[in-house]
Amino acid sequence: MKLIPYLHFTGQAEEALKFYQAALDGQIAVLSRYGDGPMDVAEADRNKVMHGRLVFGDNVLMISDVCDRPTTVGDAVALSINLVGDEAAAVRVFERLSEGGWVTMPPAKMFWGAWFGMLTDRFGIRWMINCELTP
Repeated sequence: MKLIPYLHFTGQAEEALKFYQAALDGQIAVLSRYGDGPMDVAEADRNKVMHGRLVFGDNVLMISDVCDRPTTVGDAVALSINLVGDEAAAVRVFERLSEGGWVTMPPAKMFWGAWFGMLTDRFGIRWMINCELTP
């Protein structure tokens, strides 16, 4: 069993998918649009993302635009990326994800033996970056 986060947007899904691709050194495995499917959708929604799948390392992030209902980004969920012994990679991911967003906790070495920081990206998605430091 594996948990795969699925983020919903209201027209920014493709922009977010490309942003996360660059920030996480990922590959876009799937990018399909509502207009590609058999559903009857409004002309304004045909080019929106029906399903996007980003693969980075052993991870998957799925993304889509919602066309049939309003969506509000919530504060109840944060995505956490954990690295082991690669502080340079953690810094790189943190800096990339925070571009255009805001840092809620500047990264620093923590008492639990990790480098840790929190941010909210430019799409309103909260992230926690944790890098377990090796002795």
